[in-house]
Amino acid sequence: MLQINRNFLTIPTNDIYFENKRGKSRYKAKLSCYTHRLRPSRQLQSKQTIHINLQQNEEMLINNLSTETKGMLFQNNNNAFKLSSHSDPFFEQLREFQRFYNENIHIGMDKLNRSKFQSLLLLRDQGALILTKIENADNEVLSYRIYVVDGENALLLYVSSAISEKDNSYKANLLLCWENMNMFRKLGYSVYDFGGIDREVHLRGSQLFGGSEVTVFSGYIAKSFVSKMIAKVNQWRE
Repeated sequence: MLQINRNFLTIPTNDIYFENKRGKSRYKAKLSCYTHRLRPSRQLQSKQTIHINLQQNEEMLINNLSTETKGMLFQNNNNAFKLSSHSDPFFEQLREFQRFYNENIHIGMDKLNRSKFQSLLLLRDQGALILTKIENADNEVLSYRIYVVDGENALLLYVSSAISEKDNSYKANLLLCWENMNMFRKLGYSVYDFGGIDREVHLRGSQLFGGSEVTVFSGYIAKSFVSKMIAKVNQWRE
C-alpha cells in the first residue's frame, strides 16, 4: 500500500493506492482519496482493470503473448528505438511529458492541468513515480508511460503516444510496455496494473499481453460535511 499525505484546499487529505486490507493511518485526514483499492467499499466506485502477474518468469510471460504481439516485439528492427526509465525524474522531464501529453491528447480526454502536474511532483517527491519513454533514432519521443509504484504494484497512471507517428508509436508503445513489465519483474514487483480496461483498449481488446481482469475501487471517503461536499465536486469533475 502507498499513502501520501497532503492538504487539499486546506483540508488534510490522504491519497491511498493499492489498499487490500484494513489499516490505521497516523495522519488524521478528513478526506481520503483511494486509487485501485482491492478491498470493496460501497462508498467507492468500482471498475475493471487488467493485472499481469510479474512473479512469473520471462518465458511464462512470453507464452501469454498473442502471436501478433510476439511478431511485433521480437522483430530485428527494435534496435531503432531508444528506451529510458527515470525513478526520480527532474522537474523539466515531467514538464516535457506534460507538454507532450497535452499536444497528443485524444478527443474526450482531459488535459494534464496544473493540479494533476502537482500530484505528479508529490508522487515523485515520495519516491512513488516512475517515468519511462521511448524515442526513435532521431531522438524524437514516440511514447511515454508513467507509473505509480509502491515496490509491489506498478500502476499505469498515464500513457501517451505521438499522434503524428501513429504507426511507429503503436509499436513503440507496445515495446515500451513489454520492457517496463520486465523491468518491474526484475525489480521484484508482483503486479503490473494497466490502470483500467479503458486506459488502453487496443492493448486489452485483443489480449495482446494476457493477464486477468480484476475489480478495483476508487474514489473519495469523507469524514466531515465540508470534505463530503469537496469529494462530491471532485467526483463530478472526474
